[in-house]
Amino acid sequence: MKKGFAILLMVLLPTGLLLAAGFNIGEFGGRSATMGNAAVAQAYDASVLFYNPAGLGFLNGTNFYGNLTLISPSAQFVGAAPIFDNTVYPAQKQLFPPVGIYATHKFSEKFAAGISLVTPFALGLAWEDDFPGRFISRDVDLKSFYITPTAAYQISPNLSVAAGLDVVLAHITLIRNILAFGSPGSPGTDAGEVKIDGSSKPTFGFTAGVMYRGERLGLGLAYRHSITNKVEDGTATFTLFDLPGSSENTVAAGITNFGQYSLEQSLNAELSFPNYFVAGIYYKLTEKVGVEFDYAWYRWEVVDKVELILDNPALTSELNLNYSNAYQLRFGMHYDLTERFSVRAGFIYDKTPQPVESVSPLLPDDTRNDYTMGLGYKAGKFQFDLGYMFVDIGKRSTVEDGVGKNENNFNGKYLSYANLYMFSIGYSIE
Repeated sequence: MKKGFAILLMVLLPTGLLLAAGFNIGEFGGRSATMGNAAVAQAYDASVLFYNPAGLGFLNGTNFYGNLTLISPSAQFVGAAPIFDNTVYPAQKQLFPPVGIYATHKFSEKFAAGISLVTPFALGLAWEDDFPGRFISRDVDLKSFYITPTAAYQISPNLSVAAGLDVVLAHITLIRNILAFGSPGSPGTDAGEVKIDGSSKPTFGFTAGVMYRGERLGLGLAYRHSITNKVEDGTATFTLFDLPGSSENTVAAGITNFGQYSLEQSLNAELSFPNYFVAGIYYKLTEKVGVEFDYAWYRWEVVDKVELILDNPALTSELNLNYSNAYQLRFGMHYDLTERFSVRAGFIYDKTPQPVESVSPLLPDDTRNDYTMGLGYKAGKFQFDLGYMFVDIGKRSTVEDGVGKNENNFNGKYLSYANLYMFSIGYSIE
């Protein structure tokens, strides 16, 4: 009997945790983001601390820069027939505000330093209460904070190198419904919900870069190391609904192993973010027009599996994610209309690392095409950048050749896109 409860309750735990291209946010500078994030070979403002820290060596004086990106995602699930009869289920409308904050100072002709705060993994997805996939994920939210002190050394007037220390904090919240009393031909009953909540202790990594900057030509290479966040002493809180007869007690007995554990249990897990590098070339075609092309490679294979450990050993689960390495192609250009006013545009081809088996309501990801545009204005010591990005994630089905591939047998088609609005302000003291 106890074994039966354990098998039933295994479905309480997530089956496709939070990592995918959709959480790899890169829009942390209005100028750079509106050029399709193609910025590894340029150094125009303090956001170089994120895009290529070596650009710090080419900034003079003291510089401050802040960016706010408002992300408005949209997703729909069209359930596969005959179970869902092609019914459309929309996700809730949400708005997420990742930020980038930077400060730099040139201490001497060759030495510069700075510090940055970015939130590169800060997104979520919430579905309506009647969504049939609520047993996989009803609401998920991930926040991470990268605090990075950085130092740069200018080897020559045209060449700079840099390195920085990443101090990373992360927080995760996941809410999903509990499905009980399922049997062949019967999906089961809503028995309650479980809320998983946890924060990581500070984790350390590093970033490094090199940049060459000539009169017209720019070359850049940047690297950020992988991070494994350890969530310790998190909580998994089970809330049971009112059920008829002794059903509620039966479910509680399965969760607590007949009272040996409580309905609020500790949670321990490890969550890895990939290492990546970006290489690019910038060329100034004329005095007013410049273009850049970047190639970014992400080692997503580190996101292979995640073990979630609860007090009740029967509820501990190993999640097989099986992500593959992936890449991005980035292209951007700017046209300086005047000394003060500039317009920009860009494009990103973003290959998904997520196999079809892992596509789920937690994060329905696919290879995406991103289109960007923006403008900048300088007024004395101030710099203002505005931008827009449309992320076309498109359609992805978990049914291939008539066979459902999702490991939870929750199959259908996801239609997703996102609108991003970027606002930046900078201030420089020469």
